[in-house]
Amino acid sequence: MNVNVLGENMRKDIQIAMLAVLTSLLTACWDDDKDDDPSGAERNALIRTEALAVNDSHCASGGLRIIAGYDENQNAQLDEAEYVSSKYVCNDGQQSSDGEGNPIFDEALVGIAFIAKEDVNCPAGGQKIYMGVDKNNNQILDSDEITDTEILCSDGTLNAPESVINALTASPATVVSNGVSVLEATISNASQVDEIQWTDQNGKLLSPRSSSEPHILDLQAGPDLGQFTYTVSIEKQNAGGKQVLQSKSITITVSQAPSATQTVSLETRQVFLPDDFTMSPVTGDISGTVIYGDPKTGSASSRMMAIPTPEETELVGFVAERGALNQGTTAQQILQTMVNAVSQHLPSAGDRIEQLSQTVLENGNVSASYNITLNTAMLPTNLLHLLLQQMAVNVIGGATDTLIPASTEVAVSSFQFDLVVSYNPLQDSLIMTATLVDKNHVGRYADVISATTSETISAALGSTLLLQSDQFTAVEQTRSKADFLFVIDNSGSMSDEQNELSRLTQSFIQTIGASGIDYQVGTITTDSDQLRGVGFTHDATQIEADFIPGTHGSATERGIFFAEKALDPVNGTVTQAGYPRVGASLSVIIVSDEPSQYGNNPPFDPSQNLFVDNGYRVYAIVKPGHASISQYDDLAVSTLGKILNIDLISEYDNFMNTVANNAGATSAGYKLSLAATHQILSSSLSVKVDGVAVQRSTANGWQYYPLSQAVVFTGAAIPAVGATITIAYQYVQTTP
Repeated sequence: MNVNVLGENMRKDIQIAMLAVLTSLLTACWDDDKDDDPSGAERNALIRTEALAVNDSHCASGGLRIIAGYDENQNAQLDEAEYVSSKYVCNDGQQSSDGEGNPIFDEALVGIAFIAKEDVNCPAGGQKIYMGVDKNNNQILDSDEITDTEILCSDGTLNAPESVINALTASPATVVSNGVSVLEATISNASQVDEIQWTDQNGKLLSPRSSSEPHILDLQAGPDLGQFTYTVSIEKQNAGGKQVLQSKSITITVSQAPSATQTVSLETRQVFLPDDFTMSPVTGDISGTVIYGDPKTGSASSRMMAIPTPEETELVGFVAERGALNQGTTAQQILQTMVNAVSQHLPSAGDRIEQLSQTVLENGNVSASYNITLNTAMLPTNLLHLLLQQMAVNVIGGATDTLIPASTEVAVSSFQFDLVVSYNPLQDSLIMTATLVDKNHVGRYADVISATTSETISAALGSTLLLQSDQFTAVEQTRSKADFLFVIDNSGSMSDEQNELSRLTQSFIQTIGASGIDYQVGTITTDSDQLRGVGFTHDATQIEADFIPGTHGSATERGIFFAEKALDPVNGTVTQAGYPRVGASLSVIIVSDEPSQYGNNPPFDPSQNLFVDNGYRVYAIVKPGHASISQYDDLAVSTLGKILNIDLISEYDNFMNTVANNAGATSAGYKLSLAATHQILSSSLSVKVDGVAVQRSTANGWQYYPLSQAVVFTGAAIPAVGATITIAYQYVQTTP
């Protein structure tokens, strides 16, 4: 279908569908330990909503004020003296707040989801505001937690939209001399009077594939090496002559290629993908493309109003660019709001999206993984369409055309959803790359998922991409050292978590062993800096025992405090035991189901501390709902570690393997020479040992770890001492 959008110069009359001012009693849910509330008393949170008229000082176009506070006098009404913080959701897509940073909105959650055009209640689209209490402390407003909703409808005369180039792709983006690349433009709302033209960087007109496929250019590169830019334009003939409605450019590299990559050219950036996908156009209110994991088949036509999924597809996903759209001011905030919106639109009550893990990279980008669990099985393509509608559309109330599942698709009820998000507030540019796969098939696609969503692999449009080839002489990896300090909560509620960690000891050790590094593991608790057992050890049986410190420890969990005390450079128990060893990396893994209670004498600064100063990477297995009142996740972010939801015990194995692999990359990896000063396109990495290509594989091959900026070999692929390792890759000449 062709989706109408509001014209830029058209007056927008916005009405609030529900004008009543309502007050709802929201009971804040505290954990069993009263440490969450310093007073020890249970408090009730109240939310009150008020309609804002046009020309309001916070919302010029009108909108909604959401006021939160605590019912201090227990009269079940939110009195003015009890106001704590307000959010302002405006009809034009703007959002603001006062009382910034107050944790009350971590208890009384507000979700904002998009209503697509042609909705029965909002024909022009709009926003749906959900409110409720986060009873399970997962920072997601689940369907059974919603107590009230408000609807903001966009209302006005619709203008016929102009043609728009949704995306421009190149496959491959790097070719050898005289090689061929297919350039394809995805175009919405094209009319018969529109003309599509292709030109090279010198303005020379190029012929498309055919008159029936003017949106595709079969480009044959010349013999010269370098970078070459090509542009597609939409032109319309009118009384004043030809008018260029839109143009979009893409850069192709002709070189002695590293690994093949594919490019998606968006509004402000181009995203580089591994050569493991079929890119398929999707039209509507979107700047981006749908991606399907191998096997590859012929691509669909850009003019189709429904996009078929290739047969045998199991891994699906998308690449998209949009603005913040009223959903936050940082990548983390926008991601959380989008996930909340997805939660509200899952097909039935009880369906859930739960965070598995999250990593904040050094540049502020966020890489995250989620479980999506459904009561009724769903085809992957249908779920992908739901995700596009709530995350990838580039206007409030936007819609994309229908995705058609392949005949071979199988409906499942458990999915893993991975994505990486970057946000540039100056350009209001949010870039997302995401994959979705049956939970049972994650292992099959682990390498391509990691290569696609562990970091944002992009560059500004028009950036110059250069080639680099690093050479190393292989060293004895058993000489590389990695030390691990586990800090385990030994309070009364930790029995299941301790048992699972202990059970996974063998898997953890096997993963470390695959890298061939020398490792030692030590364990303390959240109420003591004393090392358990014999101290640091690599004996599996001893480690298993150390991981179960019991459940009779203090209910005041001070994991950071005692880890810091143990690592004190003079008197620390770990230091006096001789750890971390000279030349060894140190990873600190904190496991606790309660917030950090470091104390305030002096208070702990997550950005300036012993861990940051010494380059110790901290991992946190904690509750996402404690983020606003705990420092475990902040410390993991500041040390470039990783965060896992402690309630998802089934995910501990994958998380522990990630910890082990990152340690291997730090201690036994080969760091790229330009990674510290330039953006590396890790999808272009090509690795050879003594001239023989080595595959990218977590089992017997190599992996790239962006946190360590290094390539690490595993299993049978570990090079012999003295072998010549050559790593070729592309990088952006100037930092983005």
